[in-house]
Amino acid sequence: MHTQESPLRHQDAYAVVVADTVDDIEQLNELLHSNLPVLLVRDLDQARRLMDGEPSGASAADTPRPDPLRVGRLEIRPQEQRALWCGAPLELTAQEIGLLRCLARHGGSVASFQELVQDVWGASCGVDTTVIHSAVRRLRRKLERAGVDVGIESVRGYGLRIAHEGRQPSAN
Repeated sequence: MHTQESPLRHQDAYAVVVADTVDDIEQLNELLHSNLPVLLVRDLDQARRLMDGEPSGASAADTPRPDPLRVGRLEIRPQEQRALWCGAPLELTAQEIGLLRCLARHGGSVASFQELVQDVWGASCGVDTTVIHSAVRRLRRKLERAGVDVGIESVRGYGLRIAHEGRQPSAN
């Protein structure tokens, strides 16, 4: 009888996990039932850089940090995975910051669902619009609780746009 070694038990195997918290990693590790080494990354861009063999220290030091994105008094710092409201940090996940980043880059214009999936989830397909709407619903609640006067408007069947409540959004 020939037994094939499970890929999860291979000595060179490891898991790359995109997660917001250590709790997420621990839950995933329990699901895997393994002692695989786990490499935690904060977003898909970082995972891609690591998989391409790009040294993280060199790229961060050699690349100038882009200016923060601003919508009213909301400041989004993508490189730091942070968002600030009136200078105070907001408790947002990397995915929520990714949504804000993508919408802020469009500056009041509509970001299509396809653009959001590519930019935030790093995929060209496979993410249903219900996943996007669910993530946006959680983000809206957090922004509202923090008193942020920036809204996320749905454009039925097409996408989303960010709107500063003190100004009218651009017409599309």
